[in-house]
Amino acid sequence: MEAERFLAQHLRGRFQEGGSPESVARLKEITVDPKTVVLAKKVDAAAIGLPKPAIDLKPGTFHHQVTIKMGGQKMNMKATTTIQDGGSSWTAMDQVDTPQGTATDTATIERTSLILRKRNVKQGPVLIDLEFAGDKAAGKMGINGQDRPIAVDLGGPLFADATGGNQTVASLPLAVEYTTSFRNFDVQAQKVKLLHLSVSGIEKVTVPAGTFEAYRVEVSSADGGADKKTIWVAKDTYIVVKVSAVVASMGGAVLTQELTE
Repeated sequence: MEAERFLAQHLRGRFQEGGSPESVARLKEITVDPKTVVLAKKVDAAAIGLPKPAIDLKPGTFHHQVTIKMGGQKMNMKATTTIQDGGSSWTAMDQVDTPQGTATDTATIERTSLILRKRNVKQGPVLIDLEFAGDKAAGKMGINGQDRPIAVDLGGPLFADATGGNQTVASLPLAVEYTTSFRNFDVQAQKVKLLHLSVSGIEKVTVPAGTFEAYRVEVSSADGGADKKTIWVAKDTYIVVKVSAVVASMGGAVLTQELTE
Protein backbone atom coordinates (compact mmCIF):
# COMPACT_ATOMS: atom_id res chain seq x y z
CA MET A 1 0.00 0.00 0.00
CA GLU A 2 3.01 2.28 0.15
CA ALA A 3 2.71 3.43 -3.47
CA GLU A 4 -0.96 4.37 -3.03
CA ARG A 5 -0.16 6.29 0.16
CA PHE A 6 2.69 8.23 -1.45
CA LEU A 7 0.54 9.24 -4.41
CA ALA A 8 -2.39 10.41 -2.29
CA GLN A 9 -0.15 12.43 0.02
CA HIS A 10 1.75 13.91 -2.91
CA LEU A 11 -1.52 15.32 -4.24
CA ARG A 12 -2.97 16.59 -0.98
CA GLY A 13 -1.71 20.14 -1.51
CA ARG A 14 -3.20 20.18 -5.01
CA PHE A 15 -6.62 19.27 -3.64
CA GLN A 16 -6.36 22.13 -1.17
CA GLU A 17 -5.23 24.63 -3.79
CA GLY A 18 -7.83 23.69 -6.36
CA GLY A 19 -10.94 23.32 -4.20
CA SER A 20 -13.57 25.75 -3.03
CA PRO A 21 -13.26 27.30 0.47
CA GLU A 22 -15.94 24.90 1.64
CA SER A 23 -14.17 21.83 0.28
CA VAL A 24 -10.81 22.99 1.63
CA ALA A 25 -12.33 23.43 5.07
CA ARG A 26 -13.88 20.00 4.81
CA LEU A 27 -10.54 18.49 3.81
CA LYS A 28 -8.95 19.90 6.96
CA GLU A 29 -11.74 18.49 9.09
CA ILE A 30 -12.05 14.97 7.75
CA THR A 31 -10.92 12.09 9.88
CA VAL A 32 -11.65 8.40 9.77
CA ASP A 33 -14.72 7.63 11.87
CA PRO A 34 -13.60 4.97 14.37
CA LYS A 35 -17.05 3.38 14.13
CA THR A 36 -16.49 2.61 10.46
CA VAL A 37 -12.99 1.19 10.76
CA VAL A 38 -12.46 -2.46 11.65
CA LEU A 39 -8.87 -2.96 12.71
CA ALA A 40 -7.30 -6.26 11.73
CA LYS A 41 -6.28 -8.63 14.48
CA LYS A 42 -2.60 -8.12 15.23
CA VAL A 43 -0.21 -10.93 14.38
CA ASP A 44 3.21 -11.77 15.73
CA ALA A 45 5.84 -10.24 13.44
CA ALA A 46 8.08 -13.24 14.06
CA ALA A 47 5.40 -15.47 12.53
CA ILE A 48 5.40 -13.59 9.22
CA GLY A 49 7.27 -15.54 6.58
CA LEU A 50 7.72 -14.98 2.86
CA PRO A 51 4.96 -15.96 0.40
CA LYS A 52 6.13 -18.29 -2.36
CA PRO A 53 5.29 -17.09 -5.89
CA ALA A 54 3.69 -19.52 -8.31
CA ILE A 55 4.54 -17.67 -11.53
CA ASP A 56 6.94 -15.00 -12.80
CA LEU A 57 6.03 -11.36 -13.12
CA LYS A 58 4.46 -10.31 -16.40
CA PRO A 59 6.82 -8.09 -18.40
CA GLY A 60 5.21 -5.29 -20.36
CA THR A 61 3.76 -1.81 -20.11
CA PHE A 62 0.34 -1.37 -18.53
CA HIS A 63 -1.68 1.83 -18.81
CA HIS A 64 -4.15 2.90 -16.14
CA GLN A 65 -6.57 5.65 -15.30
CA VAL A 66 -6.34 6.78 -11.69
CA THR A 67 -9.01 8.54 -9.66
CA ILE A 68 -8.49 9.95 -6.17
CA LYS A 69 -11.49 11.08 -4.13
CA MET A 70 -10.79 13.10 -1.03
CA GLY A 71 -12.74 15.70 0.93
CA GLY A 72 -15.58 15.90 -1.58
CA GLN A 73 -13.14 16.45 -4.46
CA LYS A 74 -12.01 14.18 -7.26
CA MET A 75 -8.91 14.14 -9.41
CA ASN A 76 -8.29 12.07 -12.54
CA MET A 77 -4.83 11.14 -13.79
CA LYS A 78 -3.05 8.73 -16.08
CA ALA A 79 -0.47 6.21 -14.89
CA THR A 80 1.85 3.71 -16.53
CA THR A 81 3.46 0.65 -14.97
CA THR A 82 6.39 -0.94 -16.81
CA ILE A 83 7.92 -4.26 -15.80
CA GLN A 84 11.18 -5.32 -17.43
CA ASP A 85 13.07 -8.60 -17.23
CA GLY A 86 16.60 -7.87 -16.07
CA GLY A 87 17.84 -11.46 -15.91
CA SER A 88 18.54 -12.02 -12.22
CA SER A 89 16.01 -9.36 -11.26
CA TRP A 90 12.95 -7.47 -12.41
CA THR A 91 12.68 -3.72 -12.75
CA ALA A 92 9.26 -2.17 -12.15
CA MET A 93 8.51 1.51 -12.68
CA ASP A 94 5.38 3.57 -12.10
CA GLN A 95 4.98 6.93 -13.81
CA VAL A 96 2.05 9.15 -12.87
CA ASP A 97 1.29 12.47 -14.54
CA THR A 98 0.09 14.76 -11.75
CA PRO A 99 -0.74 18.48 -11.77
CA GLN A 100 2.55 18.98 -9.89
CA GLY A 101 4.62 17.11 -12.46
CA THR A 102 5.53 13.51 -13.20
CA ALA A 103 6.00 11.21 -10.19
CA THR A 104 8.15 8.11 -10.64
CA ASP A 105 8.65 5.10 -8.38
CA THR A 106 11.19 2.47 -9.46
CA ALA A 107 11.83 -0.88 -7.79
CA THR A 108 14.35 -3.68 -8.27
CA ILE A 109 12.79 -7.04 -7.42
CA GLU A 110 14.67 -10.31 -6.97
CA ARG A 111 13.72 -12.64 -9.81
CA THR A 112 12.70 -15.89 -8.10
CA SER A 113 11.57 -14.76 -4.65
CA LEU A 114 10.14 -11.38 -5.76
CA ILE A 115 11.71 -9.75 -2.70
CA LEU A 116 12.12 -5.97 -2.92
CA ARG A 117 15.83 -5.07 -3.18
CA LYS A 118 15.97 -1.39 -4.23
CA ARG A 119 13.59 1.51 -4.43
CA ASN A 120 13.89 5.00 -5.92
CA VAL A 121 11.12 7.60 -5.62
CA LYS A 122 10.99 11.01 -7.28
CA GLN A 123 8.00 13.17 -6.43
CA GLY A 124 8.44 16.93 -6.76
CA PRO A 125 11.02 18.01 -4.16
CA VAL A 126 11.18 14.52 -2.66
CA LEU A 127 13.89 12.04 -3.62
CA ILE A 128 14.20 8.66 -1.89
CA ASP A 129 16.93 6.07 -2.48
CA LEU A 130 16.77 2.79 -0.57
CA GLU A 131 18.45 -0.61 -0.62
CA PHE A 132 17.17 -3.69 1.21
CA ALA A 133 19.64 -6.40 2.21
CA GLY A 134 20.15 -8.60 5.23
CA ASP A 135 16.62 -7.75 6.40
CA LYS A 136 17.63 -4.10 6.76
CA ALA A 137 16.67 -0.90 4.94
CA ALA A 138 19.40 1.64 4.26
CA GLY A 139 19.44 4.84 2.25
CA LYS A 140 18.24 8.41 2.39
CA MET A 141 15.23 10.65 1.94
CA GLY A 142 15.90 14.07 0.47
CA ILE A 143 13.47 17.02 0.51
CA ASN A 144 14.51 20.20 -1.28
CA GLY A 145 18.12 19.05 -1.17
CA GLN A 146 18.12 18.29 2.56
CA ASP A 147 18.98 14.61 3.07
CA ARG A 148 17.93 12.47 6.01
CA PRO A 149 19.48 9.01 6.44
CA ILE A 150 17.29 5.92 6.73
CA ALA A 151 18.48 2.82 8.58
CA VAL A 152 15.86 0.37 9.82
CA ASP A 153 15.91 -3.28 10.92
CA LEU A 154 13.04 -4.89 9.01
CA GLY A 155 12.89 -8.22 10.82
CA GLY A 156 12.46 -10.03 7.50
CA PRO A 157 12.28 -9.51 3.70
CA LEU A 158 9.79 -7.21 1.98
CA PHE A 159 7.26 -8.67 -0.45
CA ALA A 160 4.78 -6.97 -2.82
CA ASP A 161 6.05 -3.57 -1.76
CA ALA A 162 6.42 -0.34 -3.73
CA THR A 163 5.85 -0.13 -7.47
CA GLY A 164 5.10 -3.51 -9.03
CA GLY A 165 3.68 -4.69 -5.71
CA ASN A 166 0.19 -5.27 -7.03
CA GLN A 167 1.49 -7.35 -9.92
CA THR A 168 3.70 -9.23 -7.46
CA VAL A 169 0.54 -10.18 -5.58
CA ALA A 170 -0.80 -11.54 -8.88
CA SER A 171 2.16 -13.95 -9.02
CA LEU A 172 0.98 -15.83 -5.91
CA PRO A 173 -0.92 -19.16 -6.16
CA LEU A 174 -4.28 -17.38 -6.11
CA ALA A 175 -7.37 -19.42 -5.38
CA VAL A 176 -10.55 -18.81 -3.42
CA GLU A 177 -9.78 -18.83 0.33
CA TYR A 178 -6.03 -18.56 -0.26
CA THR A 179 -4.42 -16.47 2.50
CA THR A 180 -0.93 -15.26 3.38
CA SER A 181 0.86 -12.44 5.21
CA PHE A 182 3.93 -10.38 4.37
CA ARG A 183 5.97 -7.28 5.22
CA ASN A 184 5.98 -3.84 3.64
CA PHE A 185 7.94 -0.75 4.70
CA ASP A 186 6.36 2.63 5.50
CA VAL A 187 9.10 4.98 4.30
CA GLN A 188 7.65 8.14 5.85
CA ALA A 189 7.17 6.59 9.28
CA GLN A 190 10.31 4.46 8.79
CA LYS A 191 8.70 1.35 10.21
CA VAL A 192 7.66 -2.10 9.07
CA LYS A 193 4.03 -2.74 8.15
CA LEU A 194 2.55 -6.23 8.37
CA LEU A 195 -0.16 -7.05 5.85
CA HIS A 196 -2.67 -9.87 5.50
CA LEU A 197 -3.90 -11.06 2.11
CA SER A 198 -6.92 -13.21 1.28
CA VAL A 199 -8.75 -14.19 -1.91
CA SER A 200 -12.43 -13.61 -1.17
CA GLY A 201 -13.85 -14.86 -4.47
CA ILE A 202 -14.01 -14.64 -8.25
CA GLU A 203 -16.14 -11.99 -9.91
CA LYS A 204 -16.62 -10.10 -13.15
CA VAL A 205 -15.10 -6.64 -13.20
CA THR A 206 -15.43 -4.09 -16.00
CA VAL A 207 -12.73 -1.50 -16.67
CA PRO A 208 -11.85 0.55 -19.78
CA ALA A 209 -9.73 -2.37 -21.06
CA GLY A 210 -12.73 -4.72 -21.01
CA THR A 211 -14.61 -7.15 -18.78
CA PHE A 212 -12.65 -9.80 -16.91
CA GLU A 213 -13.24 -12.80 -14.67
CA ALA A 214 -10.99 -11.83 -11.80
CA TYR A 215 -9.79 -12.97 -8.42
CA ARG A 216 -10.88 -10.49 -5.76
CA VAL A 217 -7.85 -10.10 -3.49
CA GLU A 218 -8.23 -8.25 -0.18
CA VAL A 219 -5.16 -6.76 1.49
CA SER A 220 -5.43 -5.25 4.97
CA SER A 221 -3.27 -4.37 7.94
CA ALA A 222 -2.12 -7.21 10.18
CA ASP A 223 -0.63 -4.92 12.83
CA GLY A 224 -3.58 -2.77 13.83
CA GLY A 225 -3.57 -0.22 11.01
CA ALA A 226 -6.62 0.89 9.04
CA ASP A 227 -5.28 0.97 5.45
CA LYS A 228 -6.88 -1.54 3.11
CA LYS A 229 -7.16 -2.25 -0.58
CA THR A 230 -8.77 -4.62 -3.05
CA ILE A 231 -6.91 -5.94 -6.09
CA TRP A 232 -8.70 -7.60 -9.01
CA VAL A 233 -6.43 -10.03 -10.89
CA ALA A 234 -7.57 -11.42 -14.26
CA LYS A 235 -8.09 -15.16 -13.86
CA ASP A 236 -6.72 -16.11 -17.29
CA THR A 237 -3.74 -13.75 -17.65
CA TYR A 238 -2.86 -12.93 -14.00
CA ILE A 239 -2.70 -9.24 -14.87
CA VAL A 240 -3.96 -6.66 -12.38
CA VAL A 241 -6.98 -4.97 -13.95
CA LYS A 242 -8.26 -2.86 -11.04
CA VAL A 243 -7.17 -1.62 -7.61
CA SER A 244 -9.23 0.23 -5.01
CA ALA A 245 -7.40 1.50 -1.93
CA VAL A 246 -8.47 3.38 1.19
CA VAL A 247 -5.65 5.54 2.56
CA ALA A 248 -6.53 6.04 6.23
CA SER A 249 -3.64 8.42 6.89
CA MET A 250 -5.20 10.81 4.36
CA GLY A 251 -8.57 10.96 6.08
CA GLY A 252 -9.91 7.99 4.18
CA ALA A 253 -8.97 9.14 0.66
CA VAL A 254 -10.05 6.55 -1.90
CA LEU A 255 -7.74 5.73 -4.81
CA THR A 256 -9.02 3.72 -7.77
CA GLN A 257 -6.81 2.44 -10.58
CA GLU A 258 -8.21 0.75 -13.70
CA LEU A 259 -6.47 -0.86 -16.68
CA THR A 260 -7.12 1.02 -19.92
CA GLU A 261 -5.05 -1.06 -22.37
